Amino acid sequence: MNDKRLIVNADDLGMSRGITDGILIAHRYGVLTSASLMVNMPASEYAIERLASAPRLGIGIHLNICQGAPVLPAHAVPSLVNATGDFHAPREMLRLLWRWQVDLEELESEFRAQIRWAKIRGVEISHADSHHHMHIYPAALLPFARALAAEGVFRARASRCVQWAEKAAPGGPHEGGMARRLIVQAYRASLQFTIFRKLESPDRRISFLSRGRRNPRELERAWRKTLERFRRGTFELACHPGLPEPGFSETDTIARQREYEFRWLTDHEFRAAVERNGIQLITYRDLCERQPVRQSAAQAVVERRLS
Repeated sequence: MNDKRLIVNADDLGMSRGITDGILIAHRYGVLTSASLMVNMPASEYAIERLASAPRLGIGIHLNICQGAPVLPAHAVPSLVNATGDFHAPREMLRLLWRWQVDLEELESEFRAQIRWAKIRGVEISHADSHHHMHIYPAALLPFARALAAEGVFRARASRCVQWAEKAAPGGPHEGGMARRLIVQAYRASLQFTIFRKLESPDRRISFLSRGRRNPRELERAWRKTLERFRRGTFELACHPGLPEPGFSETDTIARQREYEFRWLTDHEFRAAVERNGIQLITYRDLCERQPVRQSAAQAVVERRLS
């Protein structure tokens, strides 16, 4: 087996038609191997229709509790929504998760409803992650783990991060002072070995500091250095490619970044760098092969694990 393996996963499939088209083109003509589907967005059904054209693309679920409306009726998840019936905005939802001010059963139910939405439409879910990484915040941890076990999803994005593009600093590629970075690094590592230990994940997710993500030139340089310095192991490069879409891109805060990332993913130089450095492109399905279990059995596993 190749000792350098990389999952190139695009988040936000289904958020808009432009994003969906960009992801599918980057898979067909570039190095993109995987994508995470949002099921409560304007182009979710459009994405489902287009997936037939990309049978080799790994499809995960991008669980979303901070944008748009829930899949369940708003009255069924009152702690997750605002007065208009939409999810709380990201900043507010993070505050609620940190303070345990959401109902855990409602959270698990919404996670499961989003997974079932995709399964009913024929999607074979390869893995799970979440919009703005909401699933790694304290109140969401057990609902996320329970929902995946109950719905037969056995793979998830790594909670641990790594950065090779720049000189490694204590605490890894996290924001803030050294003390905060060390705390965040320890917290994320603990998740992978405790709450999420039964889930199959890459060794780490490749990450970059926010100042680099905001600057296209710095981000492109970081991507290139990452491929040139790639280490042994299995890693995920999460990305957000997309094409412009009138009526959507004007209010999309990372619209420019999406266009740049689409360009890089379809650039023959990036493909050449992957091949030159002996990197095998894989999907989450290649991590391990496990058969879905019946829902009742999954629930029993969860109860034993949490007892």
